[in-house]
Amino acid sequence: MKKPASVHILISSAKNAANVRYLCGAEPPETAVLIQTGRRGTLIVSEMEYNRLRRTVKRGITVLHPEMIGSSWKKGPADWIKKSVTEKKLIVGTDFPLGLAEKLKRAGFKLKISEEAICPQREIKTADEISAVQNAQRAAVAAMNAAIKQIASAEIGQDGILRCGQTVLTAEMVRATICHTLLDREGIALETIVAGGPHSADPHERGTGPLRAGQPIVLDIFPRSAVTGYWGDLTRTVCRGPAPAELKKMYNAVKAAQSAALQAVKAGVWTDDVHAAAAGELDRRGFKNETIDGVPQGFIHGTGHGVGLEIHEAPRVSSAVHKKLRAGNIITIEPGLYYPHIGGIRIEDTIAVTKDSYKILVPCLKKLEI
Repeated sequence: MKKPASVHILISSAKNAANVRYLCGAEPPETAVLIQTGRRGTLIVSEMEYNRLRRTVKRGITVLHPEMIGSSWKKGPADWIKKSVTEKKLIVGTDFPLGLAEKLKRAGFKLKISEEAICPQREIKTADEISAVQNAQRAAVAAMNAAIKQIASAEIGQDGILRCGQTVLTAEMVRATICHTLLDREGIALETIVAGGPHSADPHERGTGPLRAGQPIVLDIFPRSAVTGYWGDLTRTVCRGPAPAELKKMYNAVKAAQSAALQAVKAGVWTDDVHAAAAGELDRRGFKNETIDGVPQGFIHGTGHGVGLEIHEAPRVSSAVHKKLRAGNIITIEPGLYYPHIGGIRIEDTIAVTKDSYKILVPCLKKLEI
């Protein structure tokens, strides 16, 4: 007797949005249930979304609304599953809602929590996916060029503050330029980083206020395509006017570290070895990791991460992850250095891993002083 296929249950949420989109080819904007049995799936959505989604989902996905299975929107996901699934053993992810799990257990279902990735195949991008990330990256490069042009054209005041005419140039103004450029290319970015001076020493500080000459300005742009849902990721660090010698030394070290990591990339290489190549180069140049007054300093993050339907996805490139790179992986390579008394430097490119090397998806100039 043939063993029945496993039944996976996915609840559409911010956590699962990428998996639902990958499996279905569409992303419901509100609560939905995906019942995956083998290669086929049933997507239960509201009546309002039914017509649109049934036209856009992938082959093998059946779209229903609650009334079609004898339920209602008001009764919610537990009732939809009860009305749609005959198999009593269900597989769910580690983030499955606790309240919903309890309702299903009371209805006689047995839930098995799977620690494995729901869609491990997402790590290997198809040609279409690589093209989608590349298009998002083109938008990021266009926005980066616009931001750097704006900073480079600013005048340096006697107080060191950058000005456009009589207007002080702020991180918010540069971020607005980036966002407008992305929108013109159907790209959306909500957490763009324009961090100048001391702000640049915190890797995820978005940055606020006036920008100054002679200080690092970290520009980290990671747009999501409004069309495909795929992301791009790009970071450059610039300095308006002459940079202090210490900052130049940091920049050259980070640039060399990125080059060392890139040279290590190819299918079959361990992710932690790629990280070690970047970290080793920084260490050889005298940049040690240390904690001073409780503040970590130096190279305080991983070398990179996967990019696709999520901005941070597998495979991770860090000392904590021992995993072989495979052709078709899309990853970032982004070493950095961070010191509160100087600021931060980060250089990042998004690349596709190939059998023997890598491909930078979209080139972008690297230059500190502008």
